[in-house]
Amino acid sequence: MLQRRWLDSLDIPSLVTALALTGFGLLAIASATAGDPGKADLWKTQLLWIGISCFVLAVVVGVDYRLWAEFSPILYAASAILLVLTLFFGVEVGGNRSWLALGPLRFQPSEFAKWTTCLMLATYLAERVRGGLRPGQALVMGGIAGLPMGLVARQPDMGTAITFVPIYLAALLLGGLRWRWIVGALVLAAILAPIGWGQLKDYQKERILTVFDPERDPSGVGYQARQSKIAIGSGGLVGKGIFAGTQSRLNFLPAQHTDFVLAVLAEELGFLGVAAILGLYFYLLHRGVVAARSSRDRLGTYLSLLVVSWFTGQIAVNVGMVLGLLPTIGVPLPLLSYGGTAMMAVMAGVGILVGVRTRRFVN
Repeated sequence: MLQRRWLDSLDIPSLVTALALTGFGLLAIASATAGDPGKADLWKTQLLWIGISCFVLAVVVGVDYRLWAEFSPILYAASAILLVLTLFFGVEVGGNRSWLALGPLRFQPSEFAKWTTCLMLATYLAERVRGGLRPGQALVMGGIAGLPMGLVARQPDMGTAITFVPIYLAALLLGGLRWRWIVGALVLAAILAPIGWGQLKDYQKERILTVFDPERDPSGVGYQARQSKIAIGSGGLVGKGIFAGTQSRLNFLPAQHTDFVLAVLAEELGFLGVAAILGLYFYLLHRGVVAARSSRDRLGTYLSLLVVSWFTGQIAVNVGMVLGLLPTIGVPLPLLSYGGTAMMAVMAGVGILVGVRTRRFVN
């Protein structure tokens, strides 16, 4: 009877939405790489990763989220250790030492660190914060989010590092941090901005400057955003059709199966196709908020909303990057971009949302 009730309460809409997004991604990857003999089979590899990620999702849903929270310090520490090992023994790809190799397999610890950081922050909020967040507690949470963020920035993978920011900001808001502290932090950030600017590498500065001046380097740093805009604009209302996009098939569009996969879909499916994809994202995030509201405990609420903030921040950065509104910083689009580690981490996040919603009737 209990098992039947558990299955009846399973959040099927979230699962279907997540799988639909992976389907769009698989289609885009197959189309984007069809003209490249060296990458033509990447969609098969991605299909394998989707299968493994579905297993990961099932494991996360099957284990009570309270148990995940109980082991969050161990999981968080393990992810931090992997990030440290990456700095010394990582494989360099695209200028970033972000990958650890186990024989022929490579994985990116920073992706799992997002998931463990959400677990750790939610557990801290649920167990330690009562009646409003104190400055000391805000600093502790800053350390929880700042440790993986700092280690990732040292790789240096600034794109992934930035994705920890919305998770931390959401944790502050959930903890009830007073607005005067938030304003003070923003003022401090503005004061320290010149110091941060000085720490950036030349190519990172150029990417930021190109956002404000697209014609600054149209054949260099600005090339990616320029070609992305061309792909999006050429798609029109209904697109050129699947496997008919020229920007990706002729390799004008860089990173077409990873960071700029949305531009591929925009060219081939048009405005309506992209609107449908963004609608699926919105619905998945909405289901996450529904899970938070229906949770019977604070832990489930915090977990759901932190995962939603993670997804929202990463989607917003990638879409802004593809549209040329943000610098090109190498942030994949959840569930659509090619990549096994990122797919597994996001599916684990979806597993948290589904798990919280599924256990809404459990005391």
